[in-house]
Amino acid sequence: MKVPMKWLNEYTKIDLPAEQYVEKMIMSGTGVEGYDKTGDDFSGVVVGLVEKMERHPDSDHLWICQVDAGEKLQIVTGAQNVFEGAYVPVATVGAQLPGGIKIKRGKLRGVESSGMLCSGPELNVPDGLYPHCGDEGILIFAEPHTPGEDVKPIFGLGDTIVDFEILANRPDCLSVWGLARESAAALKEHFVLPEITVEENGEGTFDDYAKVDVQDSVNCPRYAARVITNVKLAPSPKWLREYLHGAGVRPINNIVDITNFIMLETGHPMHAFDLDKVKEQTIVVRRAHDGEHLTTLDGKEHVLTGDMLVIADKENATGLAGIMGGEESEITENTSRVLFECAAFNRGNNRITSRTLGIRTESSARFEKGVCPETTMEALDRACMLVNMLECGNVVPGAFDFYPNPAPVRTIHASAKRIAKLISVPVTAEEMEDILNDLYIETELDSDGDTLICTIPAYRMDIDREADLAEEVLRMYGYDHIPSTLMQGVTVMGRRSERQILLDKVKRVLVDMNMYEMYSYSFISPKWIANLGLAENDVRMNAVKIRNPLGEDTSQMRTSLVPSMLSTLAMNINRSNAQARLFETAPIFLPKTEGELPEERLSLSIGLYGENEDFYTLKQIVQQLLYAFGVNEKIEKGADCYYHPGRSAHYGKIAQLGEIHPDVMEKFDVSRRVYVAEIDLSLLNAAATEIQSVRELPRFPAVTRDIALLTDECVQVGDLMDAIRTAGGKNLEDVRLFDVYRGDRLGAGKKSVAFAMAFRANDRTLTDEEIASSMNKIQAACAKLGAQIRQ
Repeated sequence: MKVPMKWLNEYTKIDLPAEQYVEKMIMSGTGVEGYDKTGDDFSGVVVGLVEKMERHPDSDHLWICQVDAGEKLQIVTGAQNVFEGAYVPVATVGAQLPGGIKIKRGKLRGVESSGMLCSGPELNVPDGLYPHCGDEGILIFAEPHTPGEDVKPIFGLGDTIVDFEILANRPDCLSVWGLARESAAALKEHFVLPEITVEENGEGTFDDYAKVDVQDSVNCPRYAARVITNVKLAPSPKWLREYLHGAGVRPINNIVDITNFIMLETGHPMHAFDLDKVKEQTIVVRRAHDGEHLTTLDGKEHVLTGDMLVIADKENATGLAGIMGGEESEITENTSRVLFECAAFNRGNNRITSRTLGIRTESSARFEKGVCPETTMEALDRACMLVNMLECGNVVPGAFDFYPNPAPVRTIHASAKRIAKLISVPVTAEEMEDILNDLYIETELDSDGDTLICTIPAYRMDIDREADLAEEVLRMYGYDHIPSTLMQGVTVMGRRSERQILLDKVKRVLVDMNMYEMYSYSFISPKWIANLGLAENDVRMNAVKIRNPLGEDTSQMRTSLVPSMLSTLAMNINRSNAQARLFETAPIFLPKTEGELPEERLSLSIGLYGENEDFYTLKQIVQQLLYAFGVNEKIEKGADCYYHPGRSAHYGKIAQLGEIHPDVMEKFDVSRRVYVAEIDLSLLNAAATEIQSVRELPRFPAVTRDIALLTDECVQVGDLMDAIRTAGGKNLEDVRLFDVYRGDRLGAGKKSVAFAMAFRANDRTLTDEEIASSMNKIQAACAKLGAQIRQ
């Protein structure tokens, strides 16, 4: 969470330089990712008063300006919106501008120019922070300023912005008040909240303007609302825009800015409804109807389910509770009456809804961690107080406040001796009392000199036991006071995880077949995936991008192990290794919806080449692996586009294998035939069955028969084998292919396939009649596939 130090100083005193302040906060347990000073990208820019203007004698669009910038300067400009008497930003000679630009004295068509008049974009000043006309002209100050004055304070720049890292157990610190409270405790300063007073200067009462019906008190334990009439939309004052901009929020208008300001200041997300757009002026807090549609403020339409909490009117859902409002009740320039909402929603329901719909907002982030119901009305009244301050509307007397089950006051009795023993630091009971009181945990030491009676503030939802108080004492006393001790050996019974067992078995099977394990990086070049020739809509083309990659070659997470395998095989070939049998087990990263972590799918790649290696070698390796897991998946022709179309196959969704397509080989600089297989280990493990490997030795002899079939080229051998097994019945013990013949004598598009079969019964020797019956059934089954006995 980004917070301007100027804003923190509103509630506590921070006299330290930013570096020392950050160190203090880190040592007291509040994480800090970094800090920056706004406006550091330019210097030497001051206020200038344009006193006189005249046309350039050799140009029809240049002006020669006499400017008072604390000193008299002559500046030539091409801007057409400048006029005499205008106050403008002036980059003096020697000034540094964003992008490393340095201003020098020069001449424009023979006329000397000592500086530059600046536009907003040239200084990187956002329009929301200080309104300007963009690239269309020079920035004109809206009010007079002293010539020569530094422009940074006018723009609201020059403050230090601290980026805090807030942990999930401290939702109270997702607010300026919470961080100011922590700062005061760390710096031994006072924390002062503003006195909240509301002038109810509107007509009537809340009930005259709106009704609220909370139908789900489980997912909405508290809901409060107030009405503002005679709304006057306008830009927010400069101080409010500065604070919002420093916190990373774009200023919009005074009403919307107030809700964002309250969220940042108090940690309570708020929403403003245009009351005239709410049907029958009735707010209903309910579960969504299955299939209900809602268009949110970002213009996206969502289909809702019955477990999602929505804010609705009498007819439709108008917002996702705690996540984002809807377009239907959006604040516009025509808004005249506003309903302010401030509530507490169930964190679990909010998190599930947010992830399901792929919406992540500042509001949802706070509700996911937990928003304190007790301080809801305080935040709502603070918003109405700002309405009074900004004179942007009239606050209607009264409010709606639904809070059927107020949380009881939490009191913890803790032992100072047990806390000291737990933290291994000799802190006295009196020191603990002072520390906890500094943290605004009202604490009193009992007469026994050991028991600490602590009243926990409602906003400290992370504290519910003695151990939590021990943590508070230690972090404020100082982690550097923990004495150094030697490690103590403890015997822990461990076991391998399911993933480890899976990988060990896979590796053992492959190593037994003379395979060598390899390792490669999980991040690869975008060109590698593109070289596979996948379709644009293939999920593997949408890789997760690395935010700060070392280079383009390592700029995204891999969605397939094939590119890494091909690169490794190419390297071995180019280094004159005659053959290679390699495999790699690693996750691939498939993106989900925006804002969600990618799916990590455990995969296996196998690659080989060499004089005695071909498609059938690879097939045997894959089949042996499947057999080791008890998987009986049928092999079928075809695989992804980067495989050779006539020399590839797949086993359902578990595996695909084949010779790599020549075009893909060329892109990876592979100069000879290579064979690659991909196996989804998650699917393999899910399909695995226990192999019963022990059975009684046969007591009766087997009877063998051969059969040669003439069939069309398009008929697959696997289909014929399945037909033989089915027709052969329980007495057919084994069937295997031992010959495939193609020749001119058979005719075009024909092939001959020969199978060897073994028949055996467990309780007797089979008769010739039984064998003949089985063979007849087998011939009939094969005939249905167009296969005839070869004469």
